[in-house]
Amino acid sequence: MKTRVKLVITAVIFFLFTVSCTKTKISEKVEWTGEIEYKNGVKVVKNPAEPVYGEILLDLEEDLSVGREDDDNYLFYRVRDIEVDDHGNLYVLESGNCRLQKFDADGQYLQTIGKKGQGPGEFERPSQLFLSEENIYVSEYRKLHIFSRKGEFIRSILLSDFTTDFSISSDKSIFGIATIRTDVEPKQCIIKLDPKGKMIKNIAQFDYPKPVQRKATDGTTMAFALGHQYNSDLCFSQAVNNKHIYAYSSEYSLFQVNLEGDLELIIKKEEPTHSISQKEKNKIYERFSDLEKKWPKGVVKEAVQFPPHRPYFNRIVTDERGRIYVSRLKPVTDESDETEFDIFSKEGYYLYKTNLPFTPEVIKNGYFYDHYSSEETGEVKIKRYKVKNWDQIAEGI
Repeated sequence: MKTRVKLVITAVIFFLFTVSCTKTKISEKVEWTGEIEYKNGVKVVKNPAEPVYGEILLDLEEDLSVGREDDDNYLFYRVRDIEVDDHGNLYVLESGNCRLQKFDADGQYLQTIGKKGQGPGEFERPSQLFLSEENIYVSEYRKLHIFSRKGEFIRSILLSDFTTDFSISSDKSIFGIATIRTDVEPKQCIIKLDPKGKMIKNIAQFDYPKPVQRKATDGTTMAFALGHQYNSDLCFSQAVNNKHIYAYSSEYSLFQVNLEGDLELIIKKEEPTHSISQKEKNKIYERFSDLEKKWPKGVVKEAVQFPPHRPYFNRIVTDERGRIYVSRLKPVTDESDETEFDIFSKEGYYLYKTNLPFTPEVIKNGYFYDHYSSEETGEVKIKRYKVKNWDQIAEGI
């Protein structure tokens, strides 16, 4: 029996909201109160704090669940990434099983690509997946494995730098987030690589949390930092038409680059800073309680560093229409199941805010995709949700 995830209080409220929203978009002239300016030829869209269309309640219905324990092809272990092609086929990348599983739009198993090993087309710890029109790409440390869309291994290339999130453009250039070591300290960078994995352009770079330095008993110097969800982080997503979006979570600005890696659009949103309370800090310290028992007194609190204010977001997802979904970072003291999202048009206008019970990994053709792990059994399932009011979501102003 289908499970419905309702983000409305009653059907009556949802109906009235839908009619009102539709009327606003079609019958009334929408007034955007932000500003547009140009800096060095780059368009800057400055959005107000409130979205053009206000809050939207997305009507979600779960219509597919893939994963079970009685068949190895459906038994997932450490899912690292999921992707969906234009036919609705689902691809599930597992680091635990070292394989890529393909399912059709109805959730039926089709194919296994790759296996554990060190040979051609084999994986040791795959981390991310990308589908181009022609090929399938799987990243692993500094390697990028390339398969045909039929699952046949083509080749592997060595990347010049350790790359995490990545995408492949139409000219087979590689864009993504890389860790680059400098003479001083490592940096988080947005880079462009050529099809052979060589660096073409360092588009932007940002600092990691600076490690604490302490002298050990033998006189050597140790440097360490403990990462947590309040560390500022770099987010990245491919957009439509060979555009890429990146953002550093310490400021509410999204940056769009073109195929050449040149900055062409900056999206800003008026947003107050939120200081980090002592209660929030204590909540994070609690997560390192085991280390506090092992390390010298006070070292953990030195290694857990906090930025001047809470980061604004922790993820960016785009859909096939170019809309940008920014997942807002919740306070660690917030135990609710919902996550707030800001939705922008591909031109950079702040359209909506909404709340979802999960953070979608893929948003495509009116469906949200996510993977879910049961806290009780550990069983992993890939979920697909139909957005029943998808066609009522505006694409611009």
